Amino acid sequence: MSFSPLSTGVLGAATLVSAPALWLGLVDRTLPLDVALTRYLVAVGLCWAALSVVATWAFPDPGSIRHDRHIQDDRTADDAAAELEDA
Repeated sequence: MSFSPLSTGVLGAATLVSAPALWLGLVDRTLPLDVALTRYLVAVGLCWAALSVVATWAFPDPGSIRHDRHIQDDRTADDAAAELEDA
């Protein structure tokens, strides 16, 4: 799973992270708008990188983890039959 830099998750996270700068630039007008937008673009890059790393670690691709398929069951057929009779 990988995130696009323009996905809604990345843009939403960047908006939350840079909300104070956007507020000061768009509403209060105490911060120049170019500085607020620059902070937003930096936040987009950082959020994209962070979400991509978390998605890669938390949700690996299905074929990337090797499972040992040669684990043998120690039970014999008689043991399995006895368990079925007890149930």
